[in-house]
Amino acid sequence: MSTRITGTLNPWGAVSQARRVRSYQSGRICSHPDCDTILSIYNPSKYCTVHASLAASGRRRSAPRPIREVACEQCGTVFETGNQARKYCSDRCRMAAFARRKRAALRAESRLQKARALQAVVTASDGRERVGSAA
Repeated sequence: MSTRITGTLNPWGAVSQARRVRSYQSGRICSHPDCDTILSIYNPSKYCTVHASLAASGRRRSAPRPIREVACEQCGTVFETGNQARKYCSDRCRMAAFARRKRAALRAESRLQKARALQAVVTASDGRERVGSAA
């Protein structure tokens, strides 16, 4: 009795392109200067493990930001910063500005609620439309 093998020799079935183990050119050398490490065929990077983190941190580190003078939006004090988004000279001014914005928003909401209540009273006193009544 003979056994006939059909299909693939992989016992788990066909392997899709996405699940295939990728390999890269053999004999590649780390791109870091003064490094002669031969990279694995399974390493997609152009750097060895030792120099990969150094290369990544070098890419993140850019030219230093220019120092500029900015006036604090809260107190008006002039201060120097390299951060383009900085608006306040200290945490104290930053928190005071937040509190001022929060108070203004609460006042605006209060005025809006009073105006709505007044409008409802005026409409009810006209006799044309009653608040809460079934039409």
